[in-house]
Amino acid sequence: MSQDLRLPLGARAPRIRRADAMAVSIPLRKPMRMAGVRLTHAENLLVRIEAEDGSVGWGEAASAPTMTGDLQGSMLTAATQVFCPLLGGQNPLDRVGLMTRVDRAMLRNTGAKCAVEEALLDLCGRLLKVPVYELLGGARRDVVRPMHLLGNDSVEDDVDEAKARRADGVDFFKIKVGVKPLSEEVRSTRLLREALGWDVVLCADGNMGLDAQDVLDYCAQVADQKLLFLEQPLRSDDLRGMARLAARVSIPMCADESVGSAADVMALAEAQAVAGVNLKTIKFGGLSAVVHASHLCEQLGLHINLACKVGESSIGCAGLAQLGAVMCNLDWGINLTNHYLADDLVVTPLLPTGGALAIPSGPGLGIEVDEAKIDRYRVR
Repeated sequence: MSQDLRLPLGARAPRIRRADAMAVSIPLRKPMRMAGVRLTHAENLLVRIEAEDGSVGWGEAASAPTMTGDLQGSMLTAATQVFCPLLGGQNPLDRVGLMTRVDRAMLRNTGAKCAVEEALLDLCGRLLKVPVYELLGGARRDVVRPMHLLGNDSVEDDVDEAKARRADGVDFFKIKVGVKPLSEEVRSTRLLREALGWDVVLCADGNMGLDAQDVLDYCAQVADQKLLFLEQPLRSDDLRGMARLAARVSIPMCADESVGSAADVMALAEAQAVAGVNLKTIKFGGLSAVVHASHLCEQLGLHINLACKVGESSIGCAGLAQLGAVMCNLDWGINLTNHYLADDLVVTPLLPTGGALAIPSGPGLGIEVDEAKIDRYRVR
């Protein structure tokens, strides 16, 4: 049941005392390979917004130069020099008006905008004593079952990791392809299906690392492996190529790098290039835009995969979990990435139990940030 999203009668919302942005570099537990890159650290932006009464909201965005064009340094500059100065002295409950100003202040820079909006939502939730999902339309579900990414250097390591996660209750896996030779990608897919069984959901993600013939060959050789979808095998600007593949292969296509706005969703649907889309807050510039895109997906009959970028901490993952509560469908899964980090930035990391994650229901994002941890990993 939705809660009353108002301050007590006669109460005045405390104004924003200060807004600060900072960069952090958090090591991963082990390197993550995906097409074109091998990640060892999460290079993220944090935004901290403090109200006059001492309430604090936090937001996070991962740098993703091949997805959003945002480097950590460029996000920090945009947030520090342009976005945060717009917030001082303002009423945080006017978050729609504030985000309109932020959005118009600079073109693109969706990562930095995402961190600002997430921090505003966290602060508003704390002031109103409601979870963020109440600010985004209300919860449809209170539990999600996150998928697990497999991106090791060897096929055997992928299989061993999948078996270990399966024992923990995980029943949804995404295989990173476009990394190893095609024969190894096929062998990995088939070995994973053999090891995990047919009750487990498998999908694959090309991260723009394949060409059209690679996709045709891969799909032909794993057509009997019951893959839920193949994500973004071609470059983000190859709409016609994606449409041609979608018409020729039996595995449904999912867009990721090629979708960062409602207009992109419409274009992909009109071209019949995909059956579903991967929605990330850093691509859309915040949580509210993702909610809007999800409603559009519902009208167009598109499946939704909701995801963080590898390695957002429990701050960003809490924001995604709040979105997971309100999405019209999550039939192509939700992907949280804080467990790939060697350390986290909150007192109690957001982690599933038995493969299931209870969506935080406390005020704001429902997490307690550990500012000592942030200081430890802060880039000076």
